[in-house]
Amino acid sequence: MIVTILTLTERARRLAGEMREKLLRDPTIISVEVIHRNMDLGKVFAESDIIVGIMAAGIMVRKIAPLINNKLSDPGVLVVDEKGSNVISLLSGHAGGANDFAIKLAGLIGANPVITTSTDVNGLVGIDIFAARYFYRILDPHLIRHFNSSIIQGHRVELHSSRDLEALIDDDMRRTYTYVPEGDEVVRAHCNSRVMRLAPLKLSMGIGTRRGVGSDRVIGLIRETLKLLKIPPERLDAIATGYMKRDEDGIREAARLLGVPLEFIGPQELRSQNTCSFSDFVYEKFGVGSVCEAAALSSAGKDSKLVIRKTKSSGVTAALAVSGTPKAF
Repeated sequence: MIVTILTLTERARRLAGEMREKLLRDPTIISVEVIHRNMDLGKVFAESDIIVGIMAAGIMVRKIAPLINNKLSDPGVLVVDEKGSNVISLLSGHAGGANDFAIKLAGLIGANPVITTSTDVNGLVGIDIFAARYFYRILDPHLIRHFNSSIIQGHRVELHSSRDLEALIDDDMRRTYTYVPEGDEVVRAHCNSRVMRLAPLKLSMGIGTRRGVGSDRVIGLIRETLKLLKIPPERLDAIATGYMKRDEDGIREAARLLGVPLEFIGPQELRSQNTCSFSDFVYEKFGVGSVCEAAALSSAGKDSKLVIRKTKSSGVTAALAVSGTPKAF
């Protein structure tokens, strides 16, 4: 996530600095920028995944009101009071991730997360939360209200797809969602006489290894990395690595055991990606500054972005990227 924190007072600025330091320890946070007083909200709104305003809720509402466009594309917006006592999910709680981020941020600073969306306060998982959590694009957004209202009323949702979705239905979802194996990769969700389509975005795990690393270490880091977003390996569309790793049996065997296609990315594609990390050692040896992040971005394809920056353990590095365009199209 690309996070922007807005402040108006010195006290808020100090709190923002503490937040930034803690957030950047999390690999799912790609960057955190703190903007004090002078702020171009149009630019912030267009370039951020999450916006946190340490200010009164009314001030934040007035600042973002002219910019609000669509609940599926607007960034998640939160408000935190200057004492850091409450973290309020204000806008795009589901698709924009503001609800989950409110819980994350509140846990980091010892605050109270304030969530007001109906499905969440009733302990249910809305269809737009399901789509956002597992990186699906909702193709029939006009049906979101119908689905979530039906879920609150106790109706079940059937998820029809050729891909096995059973692993995606965790304990929080079991009283609401059922998987039906049929159709194609586009999920057809059935609920209360309506059908909604969800198209998968390509999700690619980039891998780098030292020479000779075994498949157990590769699989171990893949699983640990995915746990950061509570995503099972079954949701992965590809494992990708650099061309220089094409003879590494550990990577090949890991992909085979997980049942995920393996892609090898060439030097030009690796060099063309905008990565968070840069390795002088890798650059001196192969002429590219990144393997796992660059491979993930290249594999994910059009308008891709990192959702987990480089993590590492026992001679293996991993990063996760997602496409901006549904892979079924």
